[in-house]
Amino acid sequence: MNSGDAGKGQPGTAAEPARRVLVVDDDPLSRSALRSLLDTIPNVIVVGESSQASEAAQRVDSLQPDVVLIDIQMAGPNGLELTRSLVQRHPDLKVLMVSVLPEDPFAVEALKAGALGYLHKRDAGTHLEQALARVALGEVYLAPSVAPKLVRRLVHERVQGPSGQGLTPREREVLKLLAAGRSNKEIATALNVTPRTVKAHVSRILHKLHLDDRFQAALYALRSGIAPDPDAAAPPTEGVASRGGRSTEP
Repeated sequence: MNSGDAGKGQPGTAAEPARRVLVVDDDPLSRSALRSLLDTIPNVIVVGESSQASEAAQRVDSLQPDVVLIDIQMAGPNGLELTRSLVQRHPDLKVLMVSVLPEDPFAVEALKAGALGYLHKRDAGTHLEQALARVALGEVYLAPSVAPKLVRRLVHERVQGPSGQGLTPREREVLKLLAAGRSNKEIATALNVTPRTVKAHVSRILHKLHLDDRFQAALYALRSGIAPDPDAAAPPTEGVASRGGRSTEP
């Protein structure tokens, strides 16, 4: 067993309680490196470590972490299988998947398994704090190197026919921004409303479309055409076609 010393890390404040994190990785060097990075992040406490799936499940039950970092490649049940099991037993648990495996297709598989984020270990030194913050808020995180590949893969699977039936114009705006990877705070700023209002819109969108989470909503928006194709070229200007890209209009 590799339980580690629970409670190490940066303590929280009255305004922002510390996020409790469990690290699950069967490679002791990798696990140590992740823990060292986590120990430098403000308002984060590493409550424990685990090297195998069965032990991790027990530690989630006993330590009640807010976020679990899970490596995909582990002996026995792998990280994807462990994630499915954990989120089924603990629906409010947030999982951030970490791996040295290529983002495509494993980022998609991680999200389908129930993780809220996927971070390649090569990016951990620069993106772990941001990824952890987003996932702790219940938001999807994909590193900049991952997101464009995922979007291209999803838009190639777009469905035909009417989309977003029953959504109000404002809900469609929120859904479009959600599919672009915006957080509730960023959507609120773009639409000049409060984050609480955005959260209510997202809840209604999920209810109307019979979806479970933000990732499924983003996937629906991309497949149905509500969200723009990031590779679609803009109209030519002065005879020169511009590169495709996502609209920056609010």
